[in-house]
Amino acid sequence: MTKMIKGIDKAVNGFLTWVVVLMLAVMSVVVFGQVVFRLVHATIPWSEELSKYMLIWTTFLGSALCVRKGSLVGLEILFMMLPKKAVKAVMLLVQAATAAFMVFLIVMGYKTAGLVWNQTTPVLKMPMGLMYASIPTGAVFMLINTIIVVYYQITGEDVK
Repeated sequence: MTKMIKGIDKAVNGFLTWVVVLMLAVMSVVVFGQVVFRLVHATIPWSEELSKYMLIWTTFLGSALCVRKGSLVGLEILFMMLPKKAVKAVMLLVQAATAAFMVFLIVMGYKTAGLVWNQTTPVLKMPMGLMYASIPTGAVFMLINTIIVVYYQITGEDVK
């Protein structure tokens, strides 16, 4: 079981890392290009829209990586004040609440993306639902990583 979880962990987070890095690289090139074009009094009409939507996708996919690495904002002082025996139970309770919230985001994000799928973005003319799909997609990866973190916490393996 541990080998399978580690394989899923490596595959999912390796994929997410490459997608996020690629999106950040493309976004950086597009924004830099727009700055250069403005210096010569020209514009790239689609640059702002593309970079904005890539930032949204990067945020949700990057959040999934942060869940796995444990680098999201947390209340560490609460865990430091609790007795050692209670910390594991409270951490599992927090992870269960997080997983429930991710399921909520998946369901509501899917519904919302479906509602706006026929609308198009102003410049790129892409389906607006594609932008909203970042919410359930990111939540799916966050849920997967939450489950992986819980597994590692229960087995006592290193989470990072």
